[in-house]
Amino acid sequence: MHEFTIVENMVRTAEHFAQDNGIVRVASLTVQIGALTGVIAEYVNMYYADLIKGTVLDGSELTIEKIPAEAFCKSCGEVFDPTKTESHCPACGREKLEILHGEELTVKDMGFM
Repeated sequence: MHEFTIVENMVRTAEHFAQDNGIVRVASLTVQIGALTGVIAEYVNMYYADLIKGTVLDGSELTIEKIPAEAFCKSCGEVFDPTKTESHCPACGREKLEILHGEELTVKDMGFM
């Protein structure tokens, strides 16, 4: 499960940031997970609880913001959810699309004490 590695990297990144900035405790972490990433939020929560033990994030609250998928049709201008179609625009049927949202996997915010 790639969620373990993702959470491990998030925790490591937060620890480095805290250390570089003289922060001794992180109270909260907010992450954004896009619908197209394949990352399962429940696994992120589970691994987070284990991986923060003994770190500056120990006892911190994790908030996960799920970002829905959104695509733009370059042919007709329709904005739609690409997870509900088979890689084509529901308005014109063409496959010329640009993903606008849903690929995010970002640490959005860290709260400190």
